Amino acid sequence: MAFFGGTSFSGLFGPTQQQTFRPQIVGIDTSLIAMSVDAKMAQRSLSTLTAEQRAAFSLSGRGDAVIPPWQVPEESKTLSQQIREVRELTKFIDLKADDLDAVGDADKKATFALYKALNNLRVLAEYASQDSTSTSSLSRLNDQFQAGLDEVRDFLSTADLEKLDLFLGDKEYKTEATTRLGKNSSESNGSLITTDPNAAIDGLVGDEVFTISVTKSGETDDIQVDLSGVSGTLSLNNIKDYINTQIEALTILDSNGDPTPKHLTRFDVRRDGDSGKYSLQIDGTITEEVTLSAAVTTPTLYVASAVSQLDDDFAVTSRITEINGLDGTLAIDDVTSFSGIDYEASAVKEQVAEQEDDDLDPKIASLRDKLLAESKEDVTGTSSDDEEEDSADNELSITNVNSDYQVNADTTASRVAVDSEGGIYVVGTSDGSFGHQLNTASGEDVFLTKFDTEGNVVFSRLLGVAGDADAYGITVDSEDNVIVVGKTDSELSTSDVIDSTDAFVTKISKRGDEVFRYQLDTFGESAAYSVAVDSNNDIYVGGYTKSAISSTSGFTGGQDAMILKLSGSDGSLQDSSVFGTSGNDVIKGIAIDGNDDIVVAVEEGGDAVVYRLDATDLSDTTNFLNMGSLGTGGSIQGIAIDNTNSDVYIAGVTTNSALDASGTATVVGTAEGGFEGFVSALSLNGKSNLKAESTTYLSTSGTDRINDVVVVDQVVYVAGSTAGTLSGETARGSVDAFVARVDGKTGALEDMEQYGEGLSKSAVGGLAFTTQGNSVLETLGLPTGTVNIDETLDIQTQTSAKEGDFFYISVDGGTKKKITLSDGDTFDDLKRKLRIAGFGKIDVDVASTAEGDKLTISTLDDGVSIDLLPGTGDRDLLERIGLEPGKLLPKNEVFGLGDDEEEDGTDPDNLGGAFGLGLKGELHIKDKATAKYVLSLFDGAISSVQRAFRSLEYNPLKALIKEGRSTQGTVPAHLQAQLANFQTGLARLQSGASSPSLSLFV
Repeated sequence: MAFFGGTSFSGLFGPTQQQTFRPQIVGIDTSLIAMSVDAKMAQRSLSTLTAEQRAAFSLSGRGDAVIPPWQVPEESKTLSQQIREVRELTKFIDLKADDLDAVGDADKKATFALYKALNNLRVLAEYASQDSTSTSSLSRLNDQFQAGLDEVRDFLSTADLEKLDLFLGDKEYKTEATTRLGKNSSESNGSLITTDPNAAIDGLVGDEVFTISVTKSGETDDIQVDLSGVSGTLSLNNIKDYINTQIEALTILDSNGDPTPKHLTRFDVRRDGDSGKYSLQIDGTITEEVTLSAAVTTPTLYVASAVSQLDDDFAVTSRITEINGLDGTLAIDDVTSFSGIDYEASAVKEQVAEQEDDDLDPKIASLRDKLLAESKEDVTGTSSDDEEEDSADNELSITNVNSDYQVNADTTASRVAVDSEGGIYVVGTSDGSFGHQLNTASGEDVFLTKFDTEGNVVFSRLLGVAGDADAYGITVDSEDNVIVVGKTDSELSTSDVIDSTDAFVTKISKRGDEVFRYQLDTFGESAAYSVAVDSNNDIYVGGYTKSAISSTSGFTGGQDAMILKLSGSDGSLQDSSVFGTSGNDVIKGIAIDGNDDIVVAVEEGGDAVVYRLDATDLSDTTNFLNMGSLGTGGSIQGIAIDNTNSDVYIAGVTTNSALDASGTATVVGTAEGGFEGFVSALSLNGKSNLKAESTTYLSTSGTDRINDVVVVDQVVYVAGSTAGTLSGETARGSVDAFVARVDGKTGALEDMEQYGEGLSKSAVGGLAFTTQGNSVLETLGLPTGTVNIDETLDIQTQTSAKEGDFFYISVDGGTKKKITLSDGDTFDDLKRKLRIAGFGKIDVDVASTAEGDKLTISTLDDGVSIDLLPGTGDRDLLERIGLEPGKLLPKNEVFGLGDDEEEDGTDPDNLGGAFGLGLKGELHIKDKATAKYVLSLFDGAISSVQRAFRSLEYNPLKALIKEGRSTQGTVPAHLQAQLANFQTGLARLQSGASSPSLSLFV
């Protein structure tokens, strides 16, 4: 008999604190009790067996058998000893291990290798779940756990097995995309503002005026609402009635020639059940677009920042802070917090909570299991596809996360911009998902979220990278399209063929549709840090490159400054320029002057240099001004241009206390040492001259940074962060945010507002100015701008997938068919492509839900399996729409007799089978409660691997018992009772074990 020897394994019944060698207790599979009873029933049949058949029952005669690792006697080890051995592992799956040499069968070798890997991962989970394990060590344990789990996942997806189908999750006959394609709503809710809809609204005088613009079929009607016309109290109900009267006053003639209201949009008052407060509600139609604007508004600043807690257990979250009082005392008016969501971690957190509830009260588990059993689809055919579609409206996808279990993902806002209607665009990076936009990046993806003036999300978009991406610049053109620039190591389009880190530009309409994306595909690394648009809405991008970008661009070595000019209509490259010194150079700010010429702020060999370039000749770099050295660690963070007064302002951080253009600029304020925030003013004298005017320092005894700057008629606003306390302000966190107002003519610091959160760090990313600030609309809880946006509901717009993404489908192991996403494809288009590729042997369904269309793929009841295979490289469509790759089994193999363990090994012509390990979702051991939950999952997974091994060998005794059952009829009552007693006793014996039972049968 060949023995499986070599490496020792930890006991399946959990660690022991004794360190002396003692025999390993081997458990017994509960099915053996049943088999022993059934064997007595089959004695009469056994007596008729031939000699050859009797020999089959002799375990000692099976000379080719291999002892599985879980039956090899081993030395008992403490958990501490086990964890030390596991921590020294360099790989979890090793098919070339010495102790696998004796195993020739590929399927058996796979089960043994999996057992070893799962058992070692289980040790990590068990150690992480212990009360004695320090919290600080959980992160390191989880890193190794994730690496090992990835090995298992990769092995299962690539293993070439003959008799087994092994799944990391569960056996499935259907799969459903977890994302949805959205649903346009004609209803819009304002902010809650009062507890009494008939009471006067605070802040209203009675002479406020605003306009409701209704656009239908390309025609817009402006309906003016003057609150002086409201009868009685200025309450929500009275204002609502007055607004509707004004809308209904605009009429057209119906088919009978009678006047009738032209528009269907109406206003209503709604009550929030949770808070008891009331708000206005706009009830429109999908054919009417509603836009709100106020006659009088006050200017507002928006600051985008990221807040990290000193406790690393909390994710980095982002903020939009509204600053008012711009012409007097700067003050915070409102704060909106947001972040991406880790959907899979949220699901695990909910499952952990359910397990904890079950541990507290077993009745909860029993009741839930009963309800699940009652609702489970009857595989014999009592549930129809029509019934599934009828219930689709009640289904929720993974994007509807229960707020009690929501796990936020690190989300860092880097820049902010505002459009002409007051819409707020925030761009940054996150490792989380946003609505239907599933984050598939191995690092971080770039997000763009549009908010209305009330802080409501209008839409969110992800760039959709597979690797990593960063966003550095944002601007809005005259048509309210938003342009985002940055860098990525991923393929953004099929035209990207060179594997490098590239600058990218993407343009998104105010409705959330992608207009175009551009990627600079060169051999050297490049990045885009700044962006501006000219009067024609053509786009200028500043950044750096580490190689020539064309045959004529030139390159001086190191890192050169780079300018790109793109067509605003299609993103095609119109012009470019590369220039620099022998050091590292990068354009960190770009602006367009009144003549459509270019002004750029360059970090040039460590100096702050401003260039003025002719738009018709970007290569002419003769007109420049060097403000001086930025010092070690210094940088330029922003640029602003005041074309009315021909002034330019650059801002950032410096360690140079004399950033004064060699003494030609006036220095305002004192640099206290270390990192200082600065803003420098330059004047544009004519078309060809630059003159340094002043440099203002914003400094404390701590580290200070200015991260962005805007200017309005020689009033300069800057935003940044400080680890100190600004003059006249109060520090709140270890690093606070601040906003300051500077006189653009003199450089004098006029006012500041420092703000933050206790036990946290605030990192300011960007600053934006708008004239569409506070107004009567905000008092009424209504947003400024378009409130009913009819979004495009296709895959490319509503998910993180992009044109050219693909996956493969194989029916019953046949030829792979490629499914590619085309521009404008919906789930219905994907359904058509799948059905064609599946030759009628695949069922694809698109159903409507509350969140929009959902896609379901399933097998038919004809014994045919389906393989869904991911797209290669950066183009995997499956992941971006939330479809799991893998094999879909025929429905009868998932729920039929093949799922019965008593059938394993009873048919010599049909050994093996399909087995799921039950390890779905984003499993981790970063906290002890989750580690305990994961531990229980691995117990089940190990048991499944053992069962998979047993299914590979023909068991004539089980086969005979099966045959005996089919011929002997009903088991007598006394034997049933005896069997039940045996099973109960065995269950009690095993209840103290922390790992699955073993079987004596191999």
